[in-house]
Amino acid sequence: MLSRPFVAAASAAVLMYWNLGSDEVRAAPPVTLEPDGSIQIAARKLRCGDVRNVLDTRLLNLGISVPDAKLLVINPTLVARQPGTVRLFVFHHECGHHHVGASELSADCWAVRRGVRDGWLDGAGLGQICKSFGNAPASPTHPSATQRCSNLNR
Repeated sequence: MLSRPFVAAASAAVLMYWNLGSDEVRAAPPVTLEPDGSIQIAARKLRCGDVRNVLDTRLLNLGISVPDAKLLVINPTLVARQPGTVRLFVFHHECGHHHVGASELSADCWAVRRGVRDGWLDGAGLGQICKSFGNAPASPTHPSATQRCSNLNR
């Protein structure tokens, strides 16, 4: 029998490649770190207050947040495989941790509110975000995909 962490990791790997063939993903500009420290994602220049942005292709996740170090790290290779709305959500989700703390569901909600406010998130984009979660089970660090999507759709 496969372990739960193995299944979660395998699910994440499959999801990472899910959108590789879409026209939106192929046409999207690369994710870049700008000289002023902002990150360029989906034609938007992004900052998270006074948090330092870092791009790291060795990161095993799309992104991580380290609030105690005022650090937000994005893997540009993995994020580039996602549609623009998902890319923006990943950045804002990680930024959300700097505003709301460790709660994944609260960081998701913070990112959604920011997306609606800034005009890059609509119902179709919410569907893309939920699709990017796949069928991931709950893990020690994240709620299940079902929980996350239900929370986003409130």
